[in-house]
Amino acid sequence: MGIVAVCGDATTTTSVALASAWPLTEDAILVEADPSGGDMAAWFDMRVAPSLSTVVTRVLDGAWPEIERHTRLADAGLRLIPAPARAREAAQAVSESGRSLVATLAALRSPVTIADTGSVQPSPVAHPFVASAAVTVVVHRQAPQSSRAAAVRLQRLADQLDGFEAARGATVVAVIGATPFDLGEIESFLAESVGSTPLVGLPVDDLAAGVFGGRTGVSERRLARLPLVRAARDLAAVVERTLADQAGGLWRAAR
Repeated sequence: MGIVAVCGDATTTTSVALASAWPLTEDAILVEADPSGGDMAAWFDMRVAPSLSTVVTRVLDGAWPEIERHTRLADAGLRLIPAPARAREAAQAVSESGRSLVATLAALRSPVTIADTGSVQPSPVAHPFVASAAVTVVVHRQAPQSSRAAAVRLQRLADQLDGFEAARGATVVAVIGATPFDLGEIESFLAESVGSTPLVGLPVDDLAAGVFGGRTGVSERRLARLPLVRAARDLAAVVERTLADQAGGLWRAAR
């Protein structure tokens, strides 16, 4: 099914939430491809190596069985490839991933790759995972303290979405926070500014975000009822449908 790139605000939390909510009928692998440095190894309390650096330096032919050998299984059940913690090493690994790794992951029917690509500004499609993504989830956090500040950030979101016009895939917008603008207002603004795009709301949920970041002591039953976990299931459903639409379009184009 290809690559789902997650970029913008709070990308690590959103990527982990999305991977955790991915339908059981599909496999998912979480790849941390943030050039500013990785957090996932620390979040999941595991050694950094093997990391994205390991994969791009040791898997020269880009074959999936060799890539899979370097993946990690977190206690939460997620299969992942973390990024190095230091920005310089992470940026180099992300750059080198464009040689063969990204092409291999983009061509896979299973697992789906959910890639945390960070803010990827100012040129989104320069990031190899974004450039090859079938779907890009752009995460936008509202500024609830000020409607004027929130309006300015929406203008910048529209500019960011304009930057994805050169990308080959579809775009889904995930909005964190319900104020000062509701989803209907944001959807209308984006439709007028950049055209229609799927929109999903994500709540501000510090407890669920903390669990995704390594907090313990929260039962699975309680976690399943938290707002962010429920919203992540909605996001996963929208992304999965968009992936299917993209796959159908490519099939029709190839006929």
